[in-house]
Amino acid sequence: METKRLAFPRFYFLSNDDLLQILSQTRNPHAVQPHLRKCFDNINRIKFTEEEDSREVRAMVSAEPENMPEEVAFNENVIISEGDKVENWLKRIEETMITSLRCLSLKCYHEYPHGKIECRKDWMFADYPSQSVLLIEMVRWQELMT
Repeated sequence: METKRLAFPRFYFLSNDDLLQILSQTRNPHAVQPHLRKCFDNINRIKFTEEEDSREVRAMVSAEPENMPEEVAFNENVIISEGDKVENWLKRIEETMITSLRCLSLKCYHEYPHGKIECRKDWMFADYPSQSVLLIEMVRWQELMT
């Protein structure tokens, strides 16, 4: 188990029982869903494409209350090959999370509304993930202060 944790350090957040449960289900990528919240802060689950028993991950879903979860689509889907080690495809998902949020944050920065409040509400509440909006608000505020 230590080699698995060294390969994917987020496994250190899991108990031995949780890690064994994930490793015993290596053929079923959907089996990792109950453990994602322990590995990733505020990630409740990953979303697979619509096909039954899909092995293609397309988005991450926050752990917000049932009526307000935030879904962030990946800029490219992560395909889990048959026989792929859990730590390898989870690492690819983590990298895709980072690049997707980076791309969304850059777009969010460039589309920052300088005008009316109505435009700003659309920008804040509909167009971008909360994490990107908060980041860009802080960046813009700092730009005003300097």
